[in-house]
Amino acid sequence: MSRTPRRDGPKENVMPPEYARTAAREFSTTDPERAHAFLRRAYVENAMYIKGSRDGFRMRHTYEEAGPLSVAVLQHTMAVEHVSQPLGRLLLARVLDGHIERRTGGETVRATRGDIFLVARPEAPYTVAWENVSLQLVSLDPAVLASVAGGAAGPEAPGAPGAAAPGAAAPGTDAPGTDAPGAAGVRFTGCGPLSPDAARYCSGVLDLVTAQVLPGARSAFEPFVLDSAARSLGAALLTTFPNTAVTRDAAPGAATDPTGSEAVVRRAVAFMEAHAHEPLGLTEVARQARTTPRTLQRAFRTRLDTSPSAHLRRLRLERAYQELTAADPARGETVTAVAHRWGFGHPGRFAAACRAAYGRSPREVLHA
Repeated sequence: MSRTPRRDGPKENVMPPEYARTAAREFSTTDPERAHAFLRRAYVENAMYIKGSRDGFRMRHTYEEAGPLSVAVLQHTMAVEHVSQPLGRLLLARVLDGHIERRTGGETVRATRGDIFLVARPEAPYTVAWENVSLQLVSLDPAVLASVAGGAAGPEAPGAPGAAAPGAAAPGTDAPGTDAPGAAGVRFTGCGPLSPDAARYCSGVLDLVTAQVLPGARSAFEPFVLDSAARSLGAALLTTFPNTAVTRDAAPGAATDPTGSEAVVRRAVAFMEAHAHEPLGLTEVARQARTTPRTLQRAFRTRLDTSPSAHLRRLRLERAYQELTAADPARGETVTAVAHRWGFGHPGRFAAACRAAYGRSPREVLHA
């Protein structure tokens, strides 16, 4: 396994301007380092670990944009792991071929051909690992998603009894079921679909929407059509993935939640992600989730098949791993210091947990 070289000091423009995401509609290379440089520039700064032979490597990336929508297709033939900083925008992926694993905040999503998932939430660092994969990557203007979220009426599939039109609030309501009033409060709290039916619904909407931004699409010159398509995709995202704008569990194919455990877990996870670097106890997390410690434990077991403390440990381990990949031992940064910052007081147990989760010891990650 090898790692692309670390760069010190200010970020330099390592790529010719024509490779910039907004300028290059197609990029291909047989050089893994060039491929990594492109992905850093097009998406976000990251550390990349390469596995296996470089013989026969090929990467191809195409990109199309129309109004508030953009669609890219990435083909990458090597086995790699990307440890990425927050992307700053929402990115939806559909696996066209191969398989991929995505980890963040203690959540792991494994996807194969035909699956959809959120690669990135704007505020969270993340790790993705793939081998010989082809992905469709779709971005939506945050303002469109915010506008739709501001009128979210619930996640019923179109055509269901009482379902509102995409982006429309129910009669006589003002964004019912939202934790934060209005669009500004929308935040996705999970990267996997709520149910298989919800995933199929979103994938169907995606088929219709992406046709609007393909080369030569007439809709590229029809702003009203593009706006409608973008809002449909926004509604599908809010329907399919857990978020703070839609609190009910009635996504297509999902059972109702009379106990409210989904909302409890969502609030707890959001609080943990924002305060993972601080000392946190079960009582404080439960208070922020608006429930009791016992109910919180039961909700985590029901929804995530884990405990709040185990979820927090996984989240902190991931943050420590992210920090180790970006750390520079030449500047005096140590495994022990990073471990202590994220609440791991026992170096041996931290090393064992890191090796179990990522296949490398903390020292190997730091000095890679």
